[in-house]
Amino acid sequence: MDEKQQMLRNQRAWDAQTGPHVESEFYDVASFKAGRNSLRPFEQEALGDVTGRSLLHLMCHFGQDTLSWARLGANVTGVDFSAESIAAATALAHDLSIDARFLQADVYELPGELDGAFDFVVMTYGTLMWLPDLDGWARAAAKCLRPGGTLFVADFHPIAVLFDDELALAKSYFRTEAAEREVKQTYAGEMDRPHIQTTWPWTVAKLVTALGRAGLQIKRLDELPLDLRQRHPAMQQGGDGFWHLPGDPIPLLLTCQAVKPEVS
Repeated sequence: MDEKQQMLRNQRAWDAQTGPHVESEFYDVASFKAGRNSLRPFEQEALGDVTGRSLLHLMCHFGQDTLSWARLGANVTGVDFSAESIAAATALAHDLSIDARFLQADVYELPGELDGAFDFVVMTYGTLMWLPDLDGWARAAAKCLRPGGTLFVADFHPIAVLFDDELALAKSYFRTEAAEREVKQTYAGEMDRPHIQTTWPWTVAKLVTALGRAGLQIKRLDELPLDLRQRHPAMQQGGDGFWHLPGDPIPLLLTCQAVKPEVS
Protein backbone atom coordinates (compact mmCIF):
# COMPACT_ATOMS: atom_id res chain seq x y z
CA MET A 1 0.00 0.00 0.00
CA ASP A 2 1.48 3.36 -1.04
CA GLU A 3 1.23 6.62 0.90
CA LYS A 4 -1.75 7.88 -1.12
CA GLN A 5 -3.71 4.73 -0.28
CA GLN A 6 -2.67 4.98 3.37
CA MET A 7 -3.92 8.56 3.54
CA LEU A 8 -7.23 7.57 1.94
CA ARG A 9 -7.59 4.88 4.59
CA ASN A 10 -6.82 7.46 7.28
CA GLN A 11 -9.45 9.72 5.75
CA ARG A 12 -12.08 7.00 6.08
CA ALA A 13 -11.05 6.47 9.70
CA TRP A 14 -11.45 10.18 10.49
CA ASP A 15 -14.84 10.17 8.77
CA ALA A 16 -15.83 7.39 11.17
CA GLN A 17 -14.41 9.21 14.21
CA THR A 18 -16.13 12.53 13.64
CA GLY A 19 -19.60 11.58 14.89
CA PRO A 20 -18.35 10.03 18.15
CA HIS A 21 -16.05 13.01 18.69
CA VAL A 22 -18.89 15.52 18.28
CA GLU A 23 -20.88 13.59 20.90
CA SER A 24 -17.94 13.07 23.29
CA GLU A 25 -17.29 14.59 26.70
CA PHE A 26 -13.75 15.34 25.52
CA TYR A 27 -14.96 17.99 23.05
CA ASP A 28 -17.96 19.05 25.19
CA VAL A 29 -19.86 20.71 22.36
CA ALA A 30 -22.58 21.89 24.76
CA SER A 31 -20.20 24.14 26.70
CA PHE A 32 -18.64 25.34 23.46
CA LYS A 33 -22.07 26.36 22.19
CA ALA A 34 -22.55 28.16 25.50
CA GLY A 35 -19.48 30.30 24.81
CA ARG A 36 -16.41 28.33 25.86
CA ASN A 37 -13.23 29.24 23.94
CA SER A 38 -11.29 26.07 23.07
CA LEU A 39 -7.96 27.85 22.48
CA ARG A 40 -5.09 27.67 24.98
CA PRO A 41 -3.57 30.89 26.35
CA PHE A 42 -0.21 30.38 24.60
CA GLU A 43 -1.97 30.00 21.23
CA GLN A 44 -3.72 33.33 21.65
CA GLU A 45 -0.49 34.93 22.87
CA ALA A 46 1.39 33.68 19.81
CA LEU A 47 -1.03 35.25 17.31
CA GLY A 48 -2.01 38.31 19.32
CA ASP A 49 -4.98 40.40 18.21
CA VAL A 50 -6.58 38.63 15.24
CA THR A 51 -9.44 41.09 14.76
CA GLY A 52 -10.10 41.51 11.06
CA ARG A 53 -7.19 39.23 10.13
CA SER A 54 -7.52 36.28 7.76
CA LEU A 55 -6.78 32.87 9.27
CA LEU A 56 -6.53 29.45 7.65
CA HIS A 57 -6.84 26.43 9.96
CA LEU A 58 -5.40 23.31 8.32
CA MET A 59 -6.57 19.87 9.49
CA CYS A 60 -9.30 21.58 11.51
CA HIS A 61 -11.41 18.48 12.33
CA PHE A 62 -14.95 19.65 13.14
CA GLY A 63 -13.94 23.23 13.72
CA GLN A 64 -14.07 24.13 17.42
CA ASP A 65 -10.69 25.87 17.41
CA THR A 66 -11.42 27.45 14.01
CA LEU A 67 -14.65 28.93 15.36
CA SER A 68 -12.87 30.04 18.53
CA TRP A 69 -10.56 32.16 16.38
CA ALA A 70 -13.65 33.55 14.65
CA ARG A 71 -15.12 34.48 18.03
CA LEU A 72 -11.94 36.49 18.63
CA GLY A 73 -12.53 38.43 15.44
CA ALA A 74 -10.59 36.53 12.76
CA ASN A 75 -11.96 35.86 9.28
CA VAL A 76 -11.57 32.09 9.28
CA THR A 77 -11.33 29.26 6.79
CA GLY A 78 -11.03 25.67 7.97
CA VAL A 79 -9.73 22.80 5.86
CA ASP A 80 -9.85 19.07 6.55
CA PHE A 81 -9.69 15.97 4.36
CA SER A 82 -12.66 14.39 6.16
CA ALA A 83 -16.02 15.14 4.55
CA GLU A 84 -17.77 14.22 7.81
CA SER A 85 -15.61 16.67 9.77
CA ILE A 86 -16.29 19.49 7.33
CA ALA A 87 -20.03 18.78 7.42
CA ALA A 88 -19.99 18.83 11.24
CA ALA A 89 -17.94 22.06 11.29
CA THR A 90 -20.30 23.74 8.85
CA ALA A 91 -23.30 22.68 10.92
CA LEU A 92 -21.69 23.94 14.14
CA ALA A 93 -20.93 27.33 12.57
CA HIS A 94 -24.53 27.54 11.37
CA ASP A 95 -25.91 26.66 14.80
CA LEU A 96 -23.81 29.41 16.38
CA SER A 97 -24.41 31.95 13.60
CA ILE A 98 -20.65 32.34 13.14
CA ASP A 99 -19.41 33.46 9.74
CA ALA A 100 -16.83 30.82 8.77
CA ARG A 101 -15.89 28.89 5.65
CA PHE A 102 -15.02 25.19 5.70
CA LEU A 103 -13.52 23.28 2.79
CA GLN A 104 -12.80 19.60 2.27
CA ALA A 105 -9.27 19.24 0.89
CA ASP A 106 -6.03 17.36 1.33
CA VAL A 107 -3.24 19.61 2.63
CA TYR A 108 -1.15 18.54 -0.35
CA GLU A 109 -3.88 19.56 -2.82
CA LEU A 110 -5.22 22.85 -1.48
CA PRO A 111 -7.43 24.94 -3.80
CA GLY A 112 -5.64 27.70 -5.69
CA GLU A 113 -8.04 30.27 -4.25
CA LEU A 114 -6.17 29.95 -0.94
CA ASP A 115 -2.81 31.02 -2.38
CA GLY A 116 -1.42 34.12 -0.68
CA ALA A 117 -4.75 34.84 1.02
CA PHE A 118 -3.96 34.60 4.74
CA ASP A 119 -2.30 36.54 7.52
CA PHE A 120 -2.14 33.35 9.61
CA VAL A 121 -2.01 29.66 8.87
CA VAL A 122 -2.60 27.51 11.96
CA MET A 123 -2.25 23.77 12.52
CA THR A 124 -2.58 22.28 15.99
CA TYR A 125 -2.36 19.08 18.04
CA GLY A 126 -1.87 15.62 16.65
CA THR A 127 -1.60 16.72 13.03
CA LEU A 128 2.03 16.36 11.94
CA MET A 129 2.03 12.60 12.51
CA TRP A 130 -0.59 12.20 9.77
CA LEU A 131 1.72 13.73 7.15
CA PRO A 132 4.09 11.50 5.17
CA ASP A 133 5.87 14.49 3.61
CA LEU A 134 6.72 17.46 5.85
CA ASP A 135 8.44 19.32 3.00
CA GLY A 136 5.31 19.14 0.83
CA TRP A 137 3.12 20.27 3.71
CA ALA A 138 5.41 23.21 4.56
CA ARG A 139 5.41 24.38 0.93
CA ALA A 140 1.62 24.17 0.79
CA ALA A 141 1.19 26.10 4.04
CA ALA A 142 3.72 28.77 3.02
CA LYS A 143 1.96 29.22 -0.33
CA CYS A 144 -1.24 30.22 1.49
CA LEU A 145 0.47 32.98 3.50
CA ARG A 146 0.68 36.59 2.47
CA PRO A 147 4.15 38.16 2.67
CA GLY A 148 4.70 38.92 6.35
CA GLY A 149 2.16 36.27 7.37
CA THR A 150 2.77 33.76 10.15
CA LEU A 151 2.49 29.99 10.29
CA PHE A 152 1.74 28.74 13.80
CA VAL A 153 2.13 25.07 14.68
CA ALA A 154 1.37 23.49 18.05
CA ASP A 155 1.73 19.74 18.40
CA PHE A 156 2.62 16.95 20.77
CA HIS A 157 6.38 16.81 21.10
CA PRO A 158 7.88 13.80 19.26
CA ILE A 159 9.87 12.88 22.38
CA ALA A 160 6.66 12.42 24.39
CA VAL A 161 5.53 9.38 22.38
CA LEU A 162 8.75 7.40 22.88
CA PHE A 163 7.86 6.08 26.34
CA ASP A 164 5.55 3.30 27.51
CA ASP A 165 3.16 3.53 30.47
CA GLU A 166 6.03 2.86 32.89
CA LEU A 167 7.99 5.73 31.27
CA ALA A 168 10.58 3.31 29.91
CA LEU A 169 12.05 4.24 26.54
CA ALA A 170 10.22 2.08 23.99
CA LYS A 171 11.02 3.66 20.61
CA SER A 172 13.86 5.40 18.82
CA TYR A 173 13.56 9.14 18.30
CA PHE A 174 15.22 8.64 14.93
CA ARG A 175 12.91 5.93 13.59
CA THR A 176 11.76 6.61 10.03
CA GLU A 177 9.28 3.86 9.20
CA ALA A 178 5.53 4.48 9.13
CA ALA A 179 3.48 2.84 11.86
CA GLU A 180 0.25 0.96 11.19
CA ARG A 181 -2.15 -0.05 13.94
CA GLU A 182 -5.75 -1.06 14.41
CA VAL A 183 -7.63 1.56 16.40
CA LYS A 184 -10.78 0.69 18.33
CA GLN A 185 -10.78 3.69 20.65
CA THR A 186 -9.58 7.25 20.06
CA TYR A 187 -8.52 9.87 22.58
CA ALA A 188 -12.15 11.04 22.71
CA GLY A 189 -13.85 7.67 23.13
CA GLU A 190 -14.98 4.47 21.43
CA MET A 191 -15.26 4.16 17.65
CA ASP A 192 -18.25 2.47 16.03
CA ARG A 193 -15.88 -0.05 14.45
CA PRO A 194 -12.11 -0.58 14.37
CA HIS A 195 -9.98 1.02 11.66
CA ILE A 196 -6.41 0.65 10.47
CA GLN A 197 -4.51 3.93 10.65
CA THR A 198 -1.04 4.91 9.45
CA THR A 199 1.12 7.59 11.07
CA TRP A 200 4.57 8.90 10.22
CA PRO A 201 7.34 9.89 12.67
CA TRP A 202 8.99 13.30 12.69
CA THR A 203 11.65 15.10 14.68
CA VAL A 204 12.03 18.73 15.65
CA ALA A 205 14.91 18.98 13.18
CA LYS A 206 12.72 17.68 10.35
CA LEU A 207 10.03 20.24 11.16
CA VAL A 208 12.42 23.19 11.30
CA THR A 209 14.25 22.08 8.16
CA ALA A 210 10.99 21.69 6.21
CA LEU A 211 9.86 25.19 7.18
CA GLY A 212 13.21 26.65 6.14
CA ARG A 213 13.16 24.85 2.79
CA ALA A 214 9.70 26.31 2.19
CA GLY A 215 11.18 29.81 2.50
CA LEU A 216 9.84 30.56 5.98
CA GLN A 217 11.87 32.15 8.76
CA ILE A 218 11.60 30.66 12.24
CA LYS A 219 10.47 33.38 14.63
CA ARG A 220 10.05 31.29 17.76
CA LEU A 221 10.28 27.65 18.84
CA ASP A 222 9.10 26.58 22.29
CA GLU A 223 9.10 23.21 24.08
CA LEU A 224 6.61 22.91 26.92
CA PRO A 225 6.47 20.34 29.78
CA LEU A 226 2.68 20.05 29.66
CA ASP A 227 0.02 18.05 27.85
CA LEU A 228 -3.66 18.51 27.04
CA ARG A 229 -4.68 15.14 28.45
CA GLN A 230 -3.35 12.34 30.64
CA ARG A 231 -1.18 10.45 28.20
CA HIS A 232 0.72 8.46 30.87
CA PRO A 233 -0.57 7.11 34.20
CA ALA A 234 2.10 9.11 36.06
CA MET A 235 0.77 12.43 34.76
CA GLN A 236 -1.01 14.71 37.20
CA GLN A 237 -3.19 17.68 36.39
CA GLY A 238 -1.72 20.96 37.61
CA GLY A 239 -3.34 24.16 38.72
CA ASP A 240 -2.88 25.45 35.17
CA GLY A 241 -5.32 22.81 33.92
CA PHE A 242 -2.61 20.98 31.97
CA TRP A 243 -1.19 17.52 32.63
CA HIS A 244 2.42 17.21 33.83
CA LEU A 245 4.90 14.44 34.55
CA PRO A 246 6.41 14.67 38.05
CA GLY A 247 9.32 17.09 37.91
CA ASP A 248 8.56 18.12 34.31
CA PRO A 249 11.47 16.01 32.94
CA ILE A 250 10.75 16.14 29.20
CA PRO A 251 8.93 18.37 26.71
CA LEU A 252 5.38 17.24 25.99
CA LEU A 253 4.22 19.99 23.62
CA LEU A 254 5.97 22.02 20.95
CA THR A 255 4.96 25.34 19.41
CA CYS A 256 6.57 27.04 16.44
CA GLN A 257 6.02 30.36 14.71
CA ALA A 258 7.47 30.89 11.21
CA VAL A 259 7.12 34.02 9.08
CA LYS A 260 6.91 34.42 5.30
CA PRO A 261 9.38 37.18 4.37
CA GLU A 262 8.10 40.46 3.03
CA VAL A 263 8.61 41.07 -0.67
CA SER A 264 11.61 43.36 -1.12
